[in-house]
Amino acid sequence: MPEAFHIDEDDLIQYALGTLKDTQLGTLTAHISMCNHCRAELAQRQVELASFAAVLPDEELSPDAKIRFMARLTTDSAPESKFTQMRNKGRFYLMSKSFRRWFETPMPLMILSGALAAAAAFFAYDDATHIHQNRILLPEMKRLSKETADLEELKQFLRGNNAQMVTLHEKPGAIKAPEGHAIYSATKGKLVFTASNMPDPPPGKAYELWVLPASGGAPIPAGVFKPDLQGNAAVIFPPIPPNVQAGGFGVTIEDAGGATTPTPPIILSGQ
Repeated sequence: MPEAFHIDEDDLIQYALGTLKDTQLGTLTAHISMCNHCRAELAQRQVELASFAAVLPDEELSPDAKIRFMARLTTDSAPESKFTQMRNKGRFYLMSKSFRRWFETPMPLMILSGALAAAAAFFAYDDATHIHQNRILLPEMKRLSKETADLEELKQFLRGNNAQMVTLHEKPGAIKAPEGHAIYSATKGKLVFTASNMPDPPPGKAYELWVLPASGGAPIPAGVFKPDLQGNAAVIFPPIPPNVQAGGFGVTIEDAGGATTPTPPIILSGQ
């Protein structure tokens, strides 16, 4: 450590005698613990004071001397040591002292409280935003999931080997040539029907597809449909009881809401 930062002799003697103020005592103790030179000088002064005390005859101090000694111990205006004066003029000490004084004010607590409140508000807003977005996206996700499942089911059905395929043709005497194709699985109770070249039905009417049981039972309605501008139409997976063996299929014109029994004439038929 540079010589300018060593403790002077007067301060070392006061340290050895134990007459320093608490603030000075703490500062010098920290310095002595790190400075070999000042620690050796203090040991030397302690030896000298012990030797001097051993040979000095016991004398009663005068009243004035006791008063001056006690005043030195208790006064708040005792002169600071040279080491303390040098330390107090240092830039780092002044900055740390100013920071400690600022930290003792309510301002740091106010800043910290404000920062915590702002962080809490930000995370609360972020959570609320994500919850709102999830609520909006959930119905759409469910719809896409259902459509994906339906397409997969349709693909598997069309690839199946136990499905019955029937082509429906126009009955003799009709001007146009509408045509329909049915893929039917009796064990699964599933049906896919497509039609082409279908004319528009009369106003308030629609086409209805029928499953004609092979047992000769009543025809089973299998879906109402209307063709598009090109005359094409489709019926996919209408509700049909399973295990109904089909003897044929037919298409009639019914009210737009559908019927429970077919109304003649049968426009398309096939078996």
